[in-house]
Amino acid sequence: MSDYQQNPLIPAILAVLKQNAQQPNQSPFGIHHLLASLGRHPCFAELDDGELGLFKKNFLMMNGLYQLQRSLWEEGSLVLSIATLDIQLLPLSEWEQKGTLPDHSDPMRDYYLDWQHYYETTEEDVAALLASFWLRQDGDARQEALTTLQLSHDATPREIKQRYQKLAQEHHPDRGGDQGCFMEIRAAYELLKA
Repeated sequence: MSDYQQNPLIPAILAVLKQNAQQPNQSPFGIHHLLASLGRHPCFAELDDGELGLFKKNFLMMNGLYQLQRSLWEEGSLVLSIATLDIQLLPLSEWEQKGTLPDHSDPMRDYYLDWQHYYETTEEDVAALLASFWLRQDGDARQEALTTLQLSHDATPREIKQRYQKLAQEHHPDRGGDQGCFMEIRAAYELLKA
């Protein structure tokens, strides 16, 4: 299957981004804002609201962004920076003044420019993607909690409880400790004991 297929969302994406760029004192414009702006686009009409439909809507939007980024870059007039919480469309001269240009070797870009992912992804694939996302999130939160309690990744429940008690005693507000630090320690302990 060909990697390149013209995305029908591109004109609508460009119109929304240009409109947003013209706003004075614009606040960050994220992917969720763009998806909301494109919500009634005819491309989305045949897609349901289930997890696979949402995946396909997101894929179409991201593919359109990356195709647009590539074509604008090749034209050399505008630069499209794509970040989850901030999509920016600026003249090349403004980007050059910042001293940084968007990275075109992004694995996400490669993923979303491959139409096979759009056509071949199943509901089971989407469920697996979501499950792996939440596992990574849980793993990151656990590691952060262990770091807060100054413990290694293989700490036992007993070691976790002992370290919590020691740190809680040191940082308890009733004993002159910092309330914010104490609350962080408590939150870390609650996460780890669950």
